[in-house]
Amino acid sequence: MNVLALLSWDPEIRNILSLGVGIGVLIGSVILLISTNTGPRTGVLIGLAGLLGWLTIMGLVWWMYGIGMKGTPSHWRVVDVNVGDLHASPLPVAAALPTINETKTVEDILAKHPELEAKVNPEHKPDKVPTIGELIEADPSLLNEFKLTPDDLAGWHLLVPSNPARGDAQAVADAELGPDAKKIFKDAASYKILEAYDIGGKENKYPVPAHAVCKGANPFKGDGPNPFNVGCWHHVANWFATTFHTHPEHFAIVEVQAVIPQETPPGGTPPTPKVDPNAPVVSVVMIRSLGDIRFPGFMLFTIGGTLFAITCNTLHRRDKRMAAARAAAP
Repeated sequence: MNVLALLSWDPEIRNILSLGVGIGVLIGSVILLISTNTGPRTGVLIGLAGLLGWLTIMGLVWWMYGIGMKGTPSHWRVVDVNVGDLHASPLPVAAALPTINETKTVEDILAKHPELEAKVNPEHKPDKVPTIGELIEADPSLLNEFKLTPDDLAGWHLLVPSNPARGDAQAVADAELGPDAKKIFKDAASYKILEAYDIGGKENKYPVPAHAVCKGANPFKGDGPNPFNVGCWHHVANWFATTFHTHPEHFAIVEVQAVIPQETPPGGTPPTPKVDPNAPVVSVVMIRSLGDIRFPGFMLFTIGGTLFAITCNTLHRRDKRMAAARAAAP
């Protein structure tokens, strides 16, 4: 009774036993059926060859498409959290990022382009202060006008709020600055994200022209562009050019600054966060880890394929021995 109670309580042991029973019944029944016709040793070899061949094919599919048993996906990994002066960062590429006066730059942009106020603040909140990224998202021409291009920022790209890479980096920065990691802020409401930048990573060596993108239309019916035009070949050329080489390092920086504590009136709307101008800018420097999402599938394909080849070779040598024995028999 104690053993039964233990098995019913621990789900891990119960799952292991269930898997063992399933393997024994399904694979064992096949091997038993084959063994009745070929003998136990040959039956085991044939059954194992079939199982390992199936595992090899499944591992190949998992490896190609990144499905099934997965490894660690690509993610941002924090390498430095700098408070105050980013130029003191031990990472040279991060220290090279020029310091931008957020408040002054926003004021200069709004003074020259007051029409952007309505775009970034459609609700007309009197205390809302936009960021540089929000203004550039509303008018990308500001990059050249206010010298915010990669050439002006030592190769760094300023990421607008709608950029997916910025969203991923912000999530990692929130976790790093919170109470479960560096404990610089008690929660995400204690600071405001100013800007985010990235540099490096795999670039598109053969950008596709906007007029030559392959839409997958049927050219023989005349209902769209030819899928074999320059757009498709550019896709193929870019895949080859960016696949068979090492991946350059990809860095990101998320800058935040503490906000002035404000109380929310009972039943009222939370006030708009106001940056504390006396608080230092905290920069979270991250590097992109490519992960190993296809590694389990690759290992299953490699190990399964090797064992499958060994099993098939054993069966082949057995057949040769049997053929030689039959030929030598009187």
